[in-house]
Amino acid sequence: MAPVRIFEAARARALSSTRTRPRWKASGGAALQQLRGWSRAHARPVVAMMAVAAVFQGRPKGVDEAAPSPEAALAQALSARGLSCGADDVSWVSRPMGVWEAMTGHARALVRAHVGDEPSDLYLVHAKVSPEGAVLGVGDAWNLTETEGAEESRPIVRGHRAVYMTTADGMFTGLHVLDLDGAAASESPIDLTPLQRAQVALTNLQRTGQTEGVAHEAFSLDPVARDATFAWPADDRVEIHADDRTIAIDPGLRRVLAGDTFVRVMPDEHARPGSVVPWAVDRVRAMPSFGDERMQWVKAIAFTVLDRWHAQFSGGTTAQDVSDELGLAQTSTAAPTFTDPEIGWPPPPMKTGITPVLPGEGQWIALEHDAFITPTASGAAPAFVTSFVRPDPHRQDVRVYVTLWDPRQVALHMEAGTVEPVGASGEHGPGLIPRTPEVMKHLVAGFNGGFQAQHGEFGMQANGIQYLPPKPYAATVTEMRDGSNGFGAWPGPEGGAAAAFPVPDDVIAFRQNLTAMVQNGTFNPWGRSWWGGTPPGWADRIHSTRSAICLTTEGFVGYFYSASISAEDLAQGMLYARCAFGIHLDMNPGHAGFEFYDVVPDGTLKPLARPLQSDWEAEGRVPDMAGYVFRSRRMIRGMWHMLFPRYIQREARDFFYLTARPILPGAPLSTSTEGTGKEAGTTRAAKGDSEPDEGRWRTKGLPQHGFPYAIATTWLRVDGGAKMRVLRADPRMMRPASGHGPQAPTVLSLTAGARGPLSLWWSRSVFAIAASPPTPDATWIVSGAPPSVKTARAELGVQDEDGMLVWVEWPDEGPASNAKNAAEADAWVERMGCSSRMVISGDARAFPGGSLDLAGQPMTGPAPTIGARLVRDHGPDAHPIFESTPIVPFSVWQPLQAKRVRYFYKPSPPSTAASRSPAPAAASADGVEPGSTP
Repeated sequence: MAPVRIFEAARARALSSTRTRPRWKASGGAALQQLRGWSRAHARPVVAMMAVAAVFQGRPKGVDEAAPSPEAALAQALSARGLSCGADDVSWVSRPMGVWEAMTGHARALVRAHVGDEPSDLYLVHAKVSPEGAVLGVGDAWNLTETEGAEESRPIVRGHRAVYMTTADGMFTGLHVLDLDGAAASESPIDLTPLQRAQVALTNLQRTGQTEGVAHEAFSLDPVARDATFAWPADDRVEIHADDRTIAIDPGLRRVLAGDTFVRVMPDEHARPGSVVPWAVDRVRAMPSFGDERMQWVKAIAFTVLDRWHAQFSGGTTAQDVSDELGLAQTSTAAPTFTDPEIGWPPPPMKTGITPVLPGEGQWIALEHDAFITPTASGAAPAFVTSFVRPDPHRQDVRVYVTLWDPRQVALHMEAGTVEPVGASGEHGPGLIPRTPEVMKHLVAGFNGGFQAQHGEFGMQANGIQYLPPKPYAATVTEMRDGSNGFGAWPGPEGGAAAAFPVPDDVIAFRQNLTAMVQNGTFNPWGRSWWGGTPPGWADRIHSTRSAICLTTEGFVGYFYSASISAEDLAQGMLYARCAFGIHLDMNPGHAGFEFYDVVPDGTLKPLARPLQSDWEAEGRVPDMAGYVFRSRRMIRGMWHMLFPRYIQREARDFFYLTARPILPGAPLSTSTEGTGKEAGTTRAAKGDSEPDEGRWRTKGLPQHGFPYAIATTWLRVDGGAKMRVLRADPRMMRPASGHGPQAPTVLSLTAGARGPLSLWWSRSVFAIAASPPTPDATWIVSGAPPSVKTARAELGVQDEDGMLVWVEWPDEGPASNAKNAAEADAWVERMGCSSRMVISGDARAFPGGSLDLAGQPMTGPAPTIGARLVRDHGPDAHPIFESTPIVPFSVWQPLQAKRVRYFYKPSPPSTAASRSPAPAAASADGVEPGSTP
């Protein structure tokens, strides 16, 4: 019914009703009865007239009263605003029921629309709708998907849920489920303070127009499909037909019912909002009436005023200032003691540029006994060192704090946040360090990533999932398949191509930010004039919190932090540390920070022997991982870092985390006096019966040919006094000899055994025991039999946790003793964590370097037949990459980096689209409609 007809009908009902005014009587009950009778006769038409009058009085312009349908009216109004869409793109989510709701509330519609030639997104639109369904006014529209390079299909809407598919480059990338009723902040699965709940609600209101927000679950196709359709035949089942695969998803429970091997599920997880000031800055920046450029002006003015005030009243840096910030009195530290020339770690002290030098300035402090860092391999060099330096003689209050690590001992990883960045098809990251014992037991630190995507859309990939593509010439740190990290400038387009250099197959993760801050011993060789925090044209000497990461000339990696510094001074601090390639990371208070962690099973955290300093230290249970606890501290006490402890929680923004690599030698073996099974536990050391070196790993004097060590040996006594010789070998530090060309030094040779049902294989730095090659490129090493065979003289196993090879051999003492020794050896190999084991028949022996026995003595007697020779490999480290990328002028790299990220060319709809992927009809009154991909 048209609005004019509604008005006339209401007026007619009012005029036809009695005009007699009620006569009020003394009796309150009678008066109330008369009032009720009058209201029944008059209230409804009066309310209807008020509603219609209010609607007409405030009705916005731009709604076509002659539109053929409400959907067409809404689409025309949005198209007039620049959101191109048609009636078929409109799906109603909720509409008012009755006059009162029409007067006081609004309808919601999910609309597929696009701006210009951009890909389509899904918008939640508020509208004023009459009780009969006519569109009276169109309110705000909120972009729920905001994918820069993916095309959203027309959604299927049922009630408050919607499902749709995404395409990019003509490929179908995933199915998404929206819960348009969202979830209140009070229902968040994580603990939030009342203030944080308010922050979440206000963020939701700004992004979606409702405090509950919109829940978004992503089911990414893996692999992507060339052809796909989807249908919603039942409330609890959405079916996807992707190429030759069939996948079923329950949209309510958000789980995969069938075809789970073909999808990657990314649930809508919650992370804590930031501290009030950084959070408020982001909220104001996101206001269309304010925007990012105005926020940059506000920040630049504020930082300039604060910096001038600070420079005027600062008295420089004192030794006490540094001591307080480093927390030396609270942290167990010791000077570096390991000086093996093969290791070359720690490096020489940093250069200093201010005299007199403060105590400890530029000198590395080892953190090998720090109670807040998960211990690395026992017996190796310290993995972390720290120091500080003052880079500016004219601003002696400015200091840069550095934490340096040996990448041969520590691996660098990266993770995408739950909010930042969002991938091409709308997929966001988990924002969580993997909750597996293999990762968490080795976690040693976490720190911030780079700029938000809105400040350059610099590339990001984690765990093989690309969220933002790489930008040409951007400063990049990578994680490689072999565990190494690479630093370099991403290559430019090849041969004049429009697309950036593709991601190499051996790169599983990367993070980019700006151009290199330090390269080839120079600050800013790319001629960049903007390092964040300033608007265009502002001289970039802003002193603010800044952070950076670099690869040093020696191949070590460092994190740099200062609470108040310019980009140039930060770079100078990096040059003092001999950085070969340095990358500016995030900036501003609350966004930049570094945290150490010690993570252990519950009940095994060693007492600290003093109270925690709550301003920069913390302990607690590991969230989302039962049975594990952590202890954490900030890198320095003076680090103002929001949400501490931050990276042990689920995080909204991308970040880096560090894990200790499994390297040799490892903890000593605990020897036992009797028994051969797992129950044997009384140690000889406890009874004063063990020898000093029994069970302790030896690495010195062995042919390591580099660091980390390739092999380690020890020995154990068996019943009767004989010695079992034990060897551990790291598959990452060796590879089978190729048999042709120049050869690396030999680290281990194994005698040839008779062929058996099992074999030891080496493939891509991994040992495996299997009956057949575990991978097509696997190399055979030696054959054997199951441990149940007791006639052998050697046994080997592969440790489950770190992949090390364990080899145990014992002397020939006759059949009876050999069988007993074999049983004890098998118990030891099992106790060392090897669920995969086998024995070697014959005179099986291992020879370090190919010429020493496991006692470290030169081989005697007839030369044995060698079955396999393993030579030294370099192992995971950090190194330069893309070294051939030239440093090009600003006029070359800046336009390429300034281009918005576009992932695909948007073609015209194919003529067969309707038959393959029919567009859904307009939503019915209950919101149920058939549909499929566009």
